[in-house]
Amino acid sequence: MRRGKLDLNVLETYATVCLSGSLKSAAEHLHLTQSAVSMQIKRLEDAVQQRLLERNNQSLRVTPAGERMLIHARALLRLENTLVNAFASDPIAGEVRIGVPADYAPALLSAALPYLHGNFPAVVPSVECDLSRKLRRKIENDELDLAILTQDVDIDSGLPLWEERLVWAEPLPVEPITGGYTPIGLLDVDCVLRDMTLRLAAQHAPLHRIAFRSGNLASIVSAVENGFCASLIPQSSLSLTTNVANRLKITPVNDRLRIRLAVSSGGKPGMEAIAAFLQTQLIISARRTEGSP
Repeated sequence: MRRGKLDLNVLETYATVCLSGSLKSAAEHLHLTQSAVSMQIKRLEDAVQQRLLERNNQSLRVTPAGERMLIHARALLRLENTLVNAFASDPIAGEVRIGVPADYAPALLSAALPYLHGNFPAVVPSVECDLSRKLRRKIENDELDLAILTQDVDIDSGLPLWEERLVWAEPLPVEPITGGYTPIGLLDVDCVLRDMTLRLAAQHAPLHRIAFRSGNLASIVSAVENGFCASLIPQSSLSLTTNVANRLKITPVNDRLRIRLAVSSGGKPGMEAIAAFLQTQLIISARRTEGSP
């Protein structure tokens, strides 16, 4: 590939690698061999004479030049979608039903939906907030077209979005109180975080009691930050001001919340293109948030 001549198929491969986080996952998604994907990435790097990805056996990292390339690549691919849809005999149109947990609704509303109309002008989105497990059942029953949800540990499907790092946060000093039992805060709804909290509580506080229950994550975080109880919470939800950090012992855990974009198998025309658009917007937004001070 000569400098200045970019193949949209190669750009799609590159974007898929960046968004999936590995050559293997991208190859599976694109139905290509891993060596074919690697060769296309090399062709792209040769064309622009820039190192776009840093790769080893354990990880893949997008370079600063690669981040710029991803933004431009997705812009070109969105333009292609727009052109194809504009001249299609049956353009993507009508209602698209999107489910999202309340905690992730701000990301959808600020980073994705405002730009949807520019790419799919005939699409009308409707949004429903609910728990991830309820949203998954609605996806399976074709009651929703797309859903942002937290993946259960025994399920591996949907388009990857981002991961939430988890920490076990407990008040200092770390001493059992109230008869030797450590007070625990529990997100008391049917969700992955609740299951993880109950499991990890046995490791971090063998003697514990549920002292605070809430269906709202912000309430659990507030109870922890104010020293009322310990709990498993997303690291990003902690304010970690100096005052709060000095009152808490923060222990990272291996478990993470995996956020995915589930797509209904109902076969509504054009849903794959809309899902790819939403995935890109949400991932770029998540990366910007992670890079914020």
